[in-house]
Parts: sequence; structure tokens; C-alpha cells
Amino acid sequence: MAGDGAEEEDEEGEMLAGPPPQPNGFLPGKEAERGSPAAGADAGALPEAQAMLPAPGSAPGVARAPIRLSWRRLAVLAVFSLYSLVNAFQWIHYSILSSVFVRFYRASYTRVDWLSMVYMVAYVPLILPATWLLDTRGLRLTALLGSGLNCLGAWLKCASVRQDLYPVTLLAQTVCAVAQVFILGLPSRIAAVWFGPKEVSTACAVAVLGNQVSGGGRENGERDRGGRGVAQCSSMQ
Repeated sequence: MAGDGAEEEDEEGEMLAGPPPQPNGFLPGKEAERGSPAAGADAGALPEAQAMLPAPGSAPGVARAPIRLSWRRLAVLAVFSLYSLVNAFQWIHYSILSSVFVRFYRASYTRVDWLSMVYMVAYVPLILPATWLLDTRGLRLTALLGSGLNCLGAWLKCASVRQDLYPVTLLAQTVCAVAQVFILGLPSRIAAVWFGPKEVSTACAVAVLGNQVSGGGRENGERDRGGRGVAQCSSMQ
């Protein structure tokens, strides 16, 4: 029995005694400065590719499995760009036709302007919690929250098409404003998760493009404001 116990202790000692750690003696990122052999191999690599190279302490000769890009990344990018466009359109569509909504809701221009300014008011306190959620819970939950709140705000607007329901319209705009906080932080994350190193910049630009295209109505809104001001001055004269 004593011999069996000794053998078990020897086996446990062999299991615990693995290969000794191989510290490289350098801080991360200092190999190139100290002339490490790995630095020469990585010197000609692109910055995006360097981020995907094996760590300096990894076993030599072990190649990382090649990353295969899925065609679904294009569908993901298109869907995000479209619902970002819809959210940005909902931000500005009341201001484009402000004179129409002033007559419809029997409200002042200031109250109609608040339907777009609520986007900026909601962004300031909520951007840090939204960024924390993206970092801790991931892309999927953040994207679902953004698109879900955007859809909810749009349906609330459909229910507020009455002259005495301006508060419901303001509530709907507030919901859409909360949605845009989750949406604006996603382009870079989508590009980094779904696209390869040579496609990140293009994917990020396309993701942001939808938000910018829908904001083109601001020029028409300002032109409408200018025309209204000229008409008022002419009537006073």
C-alpha cells in the first residue's frame, strides 16, 4: 500500500510539473526596440495584421488558423446602415417641415425644434452607459436594443397623429433619441468583428454613410426656415 501511495505521488508530481514557462523578459510591445527575433519577422507586416499575429510567448511553429470571412457580413452591414439611416431620418424629419407641424399641432416653433434637440440632450448622459454595455455585453444585445427602440419610437409616432397628441410625439422622439445612442457606437465594432483587416476602413465608412445620407434633409429644412422668414418680412412691409 505504501508503494502504491508513492507511485500516486510520483504521478501527481509528473502531472503538476509541466514545461517551464518561457518568459521573454520584455514588456508587451518592446520586442522591436530590443531587437527580438520576432521583431524582424513582423517588421514588414501591416499594423492591422500585427494585431492578429500570435503572442510573443506562444509556442514556436504553431500557426494560427486562417480566418474565413462570411458573405453574411455584407447583409449585416446593409441592415445596420439602413436602420441607422431610418434613425437619423427620424431625428430631422420634423424640422424639415417645421411650419407644417407648427400648424398641425398648434405649437410654437420652439416646441417643434425640441423634437430634434432631444437627440442631443439624450446623447450626453447616455453615451457612457451605452459604451459600457457594448464593451461588456457585446454587439448583438446593443444592436437589438438600438433597432428595437427605433422601431418602438416609429410606432409611437404613428399613434400620435392627432393635433392634441404633441406630448406623445415628444415621447416617441425621446425613445428614438435613446436608440441613436446605441446605434452611433456600432460602426467600428461591426467593421472589426465581421470584416477582414483590409476591409475595416471601407466597412466602417459604409456603416456611417447611412446616418449621414439621411441628414441631407437639414439643408431643405434650413431653406424652408429661410423662405418662411422672407415671407414674414414681406408681409410686414
